[in-house]
Amino acid sequence: MTAYRTVVSSKGQVVIPAELREQLGLKKGTPATWTEEQGRLVLTPITERRLDEIMGFLKPAPGEPSVFEASFEERERERRREK
Repeated sequence: MTAYRTVVSSKGQVVIPAELREQLGLKKGTPATWTEEQGRLVLTPITERRLDEIMGFLKPAPGEPSVFEASFEERERERRREK
């Protein structure tokens, strides 16, 4: 594993070394998430493949309601109970 040194700017910005950007296919405007794991910052690019994984996770099983539909139905049941 190669280590890269970078500096956090006064605006909180960090430059990702060009070699890493190329390896990971990161381009200007690529969305990403930051997470903290055991004192380390982890940057995870949100690539088309990752979006497909997320959408696949959210996709309901055949005959099942979507996450949105299930939430909406639950809210409707709560509203009826409140009346």
